Amino acid sequence: MLKFSWRNLWRNKTRTILTVCGVSFAVFLVSAATGLQGGSYQAIYEAATKFFSGSAQISHRDFIEDPDFEYTVKNTSILIAELEDDFGLTALPRVQAFGVVAKEERSFAGAVIGVDFEKESQHLDIFTRLEEGRVPVGAGSALIGVGLARNLGANVGDDIFILGSGKRGAVAVLSLRVAGLLKTGLSELDRTLILAPIEDVQEAYYLEDESHEVVMLFDDFAAIESSRDLISQKIDRDLQYRTWSEIMPELEQSMELDRISAYFFYFILLVLVTFAVINTFVMVVYERKREFGMVMAIGMRPSQVILQMQVEVFLMTLIGILIGSVLTVASLAPFIEEGIPLSAFMGEGETAEAYKEAMDQMQAGTLDSFPVSLTWFGMLAAPVFIVVTIQIAALLSMLRIRRLNPIEALRVD
Repeated sequence: MLKFSWRNLWRNKTRTILTVCGVSFAVFLVSAATGLQGGSYQAIYEAATKFFSGSAQISHRDFIEDPDFEYTVKNTSILIAELEDDFGLTALPRVQAFGVVAKEERSFAGAVIGVDFEKESQHLDIFTRLEEGRVPVGAGSALIGVGLARNLGANVGDDIFILGSGKRGAVAVLSLRVAGLLKTGLSELDRTLILAPIEDVQEAYYLEDESHEVVMLFDDFAAIESSRDLISQKIDRDLQYRTWSEIMPELEQSMELDRISAYFFYFILLVLVTFAVINTFVMVVYERKREFGMVMAIGMRPSQVILQMQVEVFLMTLIGILIGSVLTVASLAPFIEEGIPLSAFMGEGETAEAYKEAMDQMQAGTLDSFPVSLTWFGMLAAPVFIVVTIQIAALLSMLRIRRLNPIEALRVD
């Protein structure tokens, strides 16, 4: 029956080739789009988390809702050492404070963030946004936003002074030298941001081995969620572990909305292809009515005729799936390691500037290449859907063969 069905496929080569092309195009389009879509989510995740926020954060539970200076993570250095040793991640301590920033007679409100410049500059993209100067080395230096520098009239090498409120209401005074000017792309942030050595901020604001956030960077995306329970058991009860999707819920929601809309489009496309194939076989039933009557007259049962047609449908669909899958792998496999280079598409003109501005609005770093993700789900979803739906629909359209009268069928011209 397999040999018979294969031979029947090529009795009408044009119809078979057109149907195979339709199936292969649908498989290629859906599989390739799924791979690019998965890569886009990976790119968004990497750009957003490696800009400044990190893959996950540990902070005081009350600090999340009410960022009061008193809500801190105690014994930060011990916690960071344990996290890095046990989970193989990179942990970065941060202190958040506020104060009045002054230079000579000018003063403005500023947000002071104490960071470990040596570690953070190795992993985060925000430090590639230096407009002028360099990343501070050692104590007493800071990076400030270009907007704040403009308001203060400060340049690289100038001294600024910060007056704020430390722990338990103590007066905090901090003197820093401007090592560089930072342009994040967000004007509100550029007007207030001050990045200073965390040891200087802790000392000025009367913090001991404390921080307000421990920012974590994971090499393995899956480990962010799988490590939740283990990390939650390791930290104190008054601390909370949050992943990037909880820190930036609007980003997670936009990705989920994009995923759902894309799946709806894929579904419509596959349904249209399925109907096109079924329409072909409905016509086949009418065109081969005389043939079916003849084989039934010589002893072939209706169920065998239907089975033979099901085998034909399966073979035709399988050919299209194989061609579409090969095209998908051939077109995307070369880019799995390095990604698709964006320089070929962005150029140097207005398109590149628009891309940079869009990434700035997301507080994300720019990407040199677009990742490609080929997963088993992406490669098998469309083929399985097509095979199942086409086989079921073809079976329903061929059930009329059971009522076929061989004598009447042989009289059809």
